[in-house]
Amino acid sequence: MQKSIFILLLALNGLVLGAQNTYSYRFDFGFPAAVLTSILPTDSCYYATGVIADSVPPNEAGNIFVKFSLQGEIDYLKTIRDTAKSYQTWRNNLKALPWGGFAVAGYTVDSLMKALLIVYDEDGDMVHTAEFPSPYYPDEGFIFTKDMKVLEDGYALLNLIFSTEGINNGQIQFLRLDKEGELLWEEEYGIVSRLDSPFSVTVMPEGYIIASIRSNVNIARQDYEARNHLFKINEQGDVLWEYFSPTGELRGKEGRAIATSDGGLLVFTGQGVEVYVNPVTGQLRWHNYVFKLDSSRQEEWGVLVRDSLPSTSPNNQLTSGIEMQDGSGYAVAGNLIARTPENWFFSGVLAKISPDGELLWKRYYQHIAGEGPRHYINDLAQAPDGGFIMVGEVRDTVNAPRQQGWLLKVDEYGCLVPGCELISGAEEPKPSGDSESSDGCTLLLYPNPVSEALQVYFTAPAGGEHHFRILDAQGREWRRFSTRLSEVTLLVEVGELPGGVYYLQCLREGKVVRVEGFVKR
Repeated sequence: MQKSIFILLLALNGLVLGAQNTYSYRFDFGFPAAVLTSILPTDSCYYATGVIADSVPPNEAGNIFVKFSLQGEIDYLKTIRDTAKSYQTWRNNLKALPWGGFAVAGYTVDSLMKALLIVYDEDGDMVHTAEFPSPYYPDEGFIFTKDMKVLEDGYALLNLIFSTEGINNGQIQFLRLDKEGELLWEEEYGIVSRLDSPFSVTVMPEGYIIASIRSNVNIARQDYEARNHLFKINEQGDVLWEYFSPTGELRGKEGRAIATSDGGLLVFTGQGVEVYVNPVTGQLRWHNYVFKLDSSRQEEWGVLVRDSLPSTSPNNQLTSGIEMQDGSGYAVAGNLIARTPENWFFSGVLAKISPDGELLWKRYYQHIAGEGPRHYINDLAQAPDGGFIMVGEVRDTVNAPRQQGWLLKVDEYGCLVPGCELISGAEEPKPSGDSESSDGCTLLLYPNPVSEALQVYFTAPAGGEHHFRILDAQGREWRRFSTRLSEVTLLVEVGELPGGVYYLQCLREGKVVRVEGFVKR
């Protein structure tokens, strides 16, 4: 009788929470490798682009254009592929065209690497492309489009190129195109003695703001320098002003910026730490960092987006940022790397920052897939219901397909599990089931009952590692996993479990600290 009541309560709870429009889906789209890189929301659907590959490695990577329903279902899928030519759109620059259709930028490689603009019609079919080789070809052929913006009468492309002068001399190239993708003018920026890496271009009154990083990593193996470099150019390509982050502070990894409604700029980047490797070599590692410039380009505030773990990877990065439509602040997304003695864990991260620079909340998301799965959020947008829609990739280090596109929809608090915002600052719930002590540990499970993927929102005091196991009603163990993060949403595949009642146990130092039950349909 008690079990029947438990199941009935879970079923009623599932009906109530079922109205919440949150989800996390992985897609292979029928390919061995797939990545989603851009998301474009509308009131009725989401459009996304990305990269797919027929084989890894080697591969001829192709472009993918997907239309999703608001519930995350695929309405249609279009690809651009060629057996002798790649179409790679790795950056988050999908845009709707004011004259109809869409455009995205990337690069293409056949016998030559070229910057690439793809124009689609309203149904996602390719209309035409425009391609641009490096101005230093054939002496130097590398060119990589970092950003693209749509203008009233054409496009702006921002490329990373390498000059034949200096040592590994990265330069910034700006291309101004007409509606047909024909080149109107081109300009280059940078200095010979440093690596200049562009990241974003923002359309402004009477010109454009280019956000980049200037560093000495092309010529140094230690004693590194890295600074955010922002500058404005006019319609003729002339530099109107420049901003550099302070000397003596390592700023880098990413260096993107967006214009804010108060006339300032929000810059999402990295705060660096130089780590000793050997007497002649160091390594740069990064904490995710956001700072705000006012309309006079004075820094108002800066905030770290990190957890309690030390910086352990050179790959921490923020890839996307937006200003909230209701004026409540800003949201940024990307990835964070944690490490256990056995594995690396790459989590997707989303954070909200107040207009005054207070970190309001941050959320981490991980699929339990293979050993040391990797998660990357490549783009972020505000969804029609006020929540957030994100795209990226999940890498499963064991099971094929090992690289899958990731579509993630959360509510306005960043919650994949509804109600997660009520945990922060609230009294911790008392332990349930067989747990002996809460140890400050919280578990929220959704959906419950569950068919395929159980979403587990977990919080605990910082420090140490927490282990989890799923037991059936007879005490048999079905799954085991762990995390070092003190707050994270874990996505656990349970589709293979037989129907019935199960218990998720949380253990710390071998001791059960919390138990929550769920029903597998």
